[in-house]
Amino acid sequence: MDNAISVSKAAKLLGMKRSELSERLSAADIQTFEGSVDFEKVKCMAPSLDLSDPKILERVKYIRENLAKPIPGMLADHQGQDLTVEVQKLTKDLMIETQTANHYRDIINDLAAKLGDLQKSKVPEQQELGFELCQWLRDKICAE
Repeated sequence: MDNAISVSKAAKLLGMKRSELSERLSAADIQTFEGSVDFEKVKCMAPSLDLSDPKILERVKYIRENLAKPIPGMLADHQGQDLTVEVQKLTKDLMIETQTANHYRDIINDLAAKLGDLQKSKVPEQQELGFELCQWLRDKICAE
């Protein structure tokens, strides 16, 4: 079979039930092998089958698009559940990281307030230290 197609796909292309096509194939003495049939023989059996016909093209498109859709109860559903669990885990991780980032932001804000207090100090050494540390912090923030 050079040009094999599954009997179920051929039936969908012809717009009939698989059992009906199987009966016609049997009546026409057309051999099938492991659920496949020679497409040229199917075309001979159904001469009205025109692959340029928009209806047939639409059926082919439908078959191709729905081939990858999961069947309920199949492995794909379990993978979908795994994805849901993974999304929930990542959402939780994101919340933890956001809380940590907010905590660090609060620490930096507190540090900036303390540096401001140092800069307003009456002691010249503390003022100088406050300005130096503030400049160092600004440089670090701007570098990233």
